[in-house]
Amino acid sequence: MLSIPRIITVDPQATVSRSVRAVVELFDQPVIQIDVPGSLEALEEVRRGGCALLVTAHQLDQHMDGIELAQRVRQTAPDTALIVVTDSSNGLLPDEARLICLRRPLDAYQLMRAVHAGLRGQDLVTAAKGAAAPTPAPAPAGDYGPVPSLDLKAASAMIDNLLTDVGALAVVLSSRDGRVLVERGAVSYLNREQLTSTLLPMVHTTITIGDLVGGHASALQFYDGETYDVFVLSVGFHYFLSLIFDGQAGVRQFGAVTRFGRRAAEDLKALLGAAATAIYTSGPTPKPKILTEPEAEPEPAVDTVEPIALRAETWEDTPVQESDEPKREMLPPITDFDPAILDQLAVLDLSAADDLFDPDRLAEIALEVRQGRGPLTYEEARELGIVP
Repeated sequence: MLSIPRIITVDPQATVSRSVRAVVELFDQPVIQIDVPGSLEALEEVRRGGCALLVTAHQLDQHMDGIELAQRVRQTAPDTALIVVTDSSNGLLPDEARLICLRRPLDAYQLMRAVHAGLRGQDLVTAAKGAAAPTPAPAPAGDYGPVPSLDLKAASAMIDNLLTDVGALAVVLSSRDGRVLVERGAVSYLNREQLTSTLLPMVHTTITIGDLVGGHASALQFYDGETYDVFVLSVGFHYFLSLIFDGQAGVRQFGAVTRFGRRAAEDLKALLGAAATAIYTSGPTPKPKILTEPEAEPEPAVDTVEPIALRAETWEDTPVQESDEPKREMLPPITDFDPAILDQLAVLDLSAADDLFDPDRLAEIALEVRQGRGPLTYEEARELGIVP
């Protein structure tokens, strides 16, 4: 950018030149403004010394119009900020960071912000919109849960086709929570954030009216204004499309909007699937179930075996009590024992000892003893030791 920024205004009627000069006089900054009547002169000035900002009318001369001039300047000097002032929406370029289209009658504050941003190398679209609208308060109808996600790439392609089919100035896709998701066309005409927040009650009405009309309701609304006409189409319960037309042409676009607009809304609903009409109403949070451990089954009783003998922990010198059994009489010791009596064993007939093991001899002995008394009984034989 030059030390003293240059502004080139292009308008055969000089209307744009006077408006820009009035705005520049309010700035506390030296500016060189060059006014030219036609497109060729403007290109020559750009090639000669460049410029920070070029403001042109849409209708110029037989060589080219303001849109074509802006395209030529953007090719030769891409850093130049471009503002096109137009009376209609035919053939407009989409707004960009360094190129915007302003519609007559000009808004003085909007033009001032755009010219000031162009001289400082700032975003023209953001400057032309001004301060963003405050976020709208939640609707009193209650919380409808999170907004389902949408494939914005596919949605943008559908909106581009819709903009071409209906010939609108701009098309804006907004969500139920007040966000602007997709915008196509000359969207600087209207503050799209403020438009979205203003239309939010319509979205909640579409949700609640389903109980009256039955099923999942869809809406097509038309707002007829002197400057702009706006069509609003619901996309399920969570999104809506705003189609902006010129105030004198919108009323004639009912057929195109009904045909192409509704088709685009149905295509967007198809992207959402079942989530397009799913509502998650807020309610009391269910209490989590407490998982209790199952009661343990009682263990079978164990048969206790009493010990036969207990281990003594300590030794006690307790005298053993005498039992009540009668004492055995002890014979007095033999004090005069004569071991010579054992010598008599030598004269014994030891062969008679074999009779104790001879059953025949035992039977003879028994007969000798029992002579005159008959045979022995079993008890007598047992007492004699004959039988066990």
